[in-house]
Amino acid sequence: MRSVFGVVGWAVGVLAIGVGACDDHEHEHEGEATGALCPSENTLSYANFGQTFMADYCVDCHSSTATGSARRDAPVGIDFDTIAGIRLHATHIDEHAAAGPNATNDEMPEDDPKPTLEERTKLGQWLACGAP
Repeated sequence: MRSVFGVVGWAVGVLAIGVGACDDHEHEHEGEATGALCPSENTLSYANFGQTFMADYCVDCHSSTATGSARRDAPVGIDFDTIAGIRLHATHIDEHAAAGPNATNDEMPEDDPKPTLEERTKLGQWLACGAP
């Protein structure tokens, strides 16, 4: 059985690695959680919303196939060209690009075209639904 100190030490080490990986990137700012909720009659899905949103605004930089300068400083491994990658980083996406009752995060994308407030609100809702 691991001691509490062993588990805490492991967690601190993992956090230090994660923080260190972003030290040389401009995108260190974390936005606020939007507080978006999943609508009771959600109609948003990857097929009818998420895939197009990511293609239009995110995967130019956040793609598993983009390397080097093509990533334009997007951290390696923060990729949104698959539903699994989106779900893995849903909190990160919410804090950088979505809108909800508690915050409107417009840090991403940095360049045009940029999503409308309505699109950002839908993104927040879609993510809150678990990115179905």
